[in-house]
Amino acid sequence: MSLILLSYTVLYILLIGSIVLVGFFLQLRKERNYHTEKTFDLNEIIVLIPFRNEEERIDVLLGSITKLSCFPKAFIFINDHSEDYSVEKIEKFVKNFPIEIIHSPKEVMGKKMALRYGMEKSSSKYILTFDADVSFSPDYFEQLATLEESGMYLQPAIMKAESFWEHLFEIDLALINAVNVGMAGLKRPLMASGANLLYDRDTFNEVDSIKEHGKVASGDDMYLLKDYRENSKEVRLVSSRNHAIITETPRSFREFIDQRLRWLGKTSDLKDNLSTGLAVVQSVFTFVFFALLIYLLVVGDYYLAVVFLLVKTGIDFSVFFPYFWRIKRLTTWLFIPLYELLFPFYTLIILSLLFWYRPKWKGRKISHK
Repeated sequence: MSLILLSYTVLYILLIGSIVLVGFFLQLRKERNYHTEKTFDLNEIIVLIPFRNEEERIDVLLGSITKLSCFPKAFIFINDHSEDYSVEKIEKFVKNFPIEIIHSPKEVMGKKMALRYGMEKSSSKYILTFDADVSFSPDYFEQLATLEESGMYLQPAIMKAESFWEHLFEIDLALINAVNVGMAGLKRPLMASGANLLYDRDTFNEVDSIKEHGKVASGDDMYLLKDYRENSKEVRLVSSRNHAIITETPRSFREFIDQRLRWLGKTSDLKDNLSTGLAVVQSVFTFVFFALLIYLLVVGDYYLAVVFLLVKTGIDFSVFFPYFWRIKRLTTWLFIPLYELLFPFYTLIILSLLFWYRPKWKGRKISHK
């Protein structure tokens, strides 16, 4: 039994250490080369913010805009048929800041089409997309202006927990992001977030495959990343907190599950073999770990069970620490052991719901396929 536990531990270190730790430092080396003399001109960047019924969440974004030390060309809010007071809240800021509001016509529905409508009604070399519930630091655009021009930048979207249980919602995304950063260093990023995504307008128009996925209500960020990859366009990732936006965690377990089901649905539809393969390997390692742990408890070898658990936890603490340090979320890092104990149950819930439960987003179906 000791040999099996040792073999598992060695294989786990090789896998998780290579992806998360080695990949992380390789990515940092890449990012050091992203600061040159040919940097972004903020007057060539517009920010597109599609929104629908964000009355309760939009205040943090508007507050962040008021505190900025410098501005892009414009913030363009695209109203996706809101039925609350979101528009009225934004209108209070239009006169004092570079903010515009446009309204999607009746035939234009959904976040994807709202973004494209916003592009049609604007002009700029670069597009930066935000979600309507994000916040950012006053020097966000100063930091953005230090980056070398490129076709696409994947920038950090960090969830910030406010309560004990919200840390478990936050850490789920943080661990995924850590793997994404590592894979970007080793090979290529696996995921993008439209909450903080910068790209070249001309390249977007060249590669956009909206006809293939337009009926899927969410996931424009991931489909766009796929379009760039399949057309051999340059994609860069930055992991520094200086380039991050902050978003709140889901407010309930139901909202958390709905969010993860939406993400899983669009990920499976993308048919990214590398991403799928890593997910399968990670799931195998997780369930083998729990099978071994339960076996040790059943046969009464409690000492070895505790040692095995502590070793696994120590490995995870060590390899993920540099990433959590970089995004300044060490409190959430401390939740890794609790999250790992709950992860198998969370996974089983997700897998069981996949077969019969269809979450909605903003009152609409996720997919019309």
